[in-house]
Amino acid sequence: MNAMAEAMKITYRELSVTLRERLRERLERAAQLRCAEHSQPVVAVTIHGRENGWFDSVWTTCCTTLETQAGAIVKSRC
Repeated sequence: MNAMAEAMKITYRELSVTLRERLRERLERAAQLRCAEHSQPVVAVTIHGRENGWFDSVWTTCCTTLETQAGAIVKSRC
């Protein structure tokens, strides 16, 4: 991962290595986001695996706008 993505803490819960790899590029893009209002990056994300390639994500950000943007990048099924 790039330096910016390394600054964002990523935690996986019950997610296979294959699905982690599929999410890697999306998480790198989300890590590059900055809040337009606060100039803050995404702090952390926890990815919870579900059945059939679906997952839930819980974001730590400065505001709901940034959370929505980051979630939109990674929310697709893997």
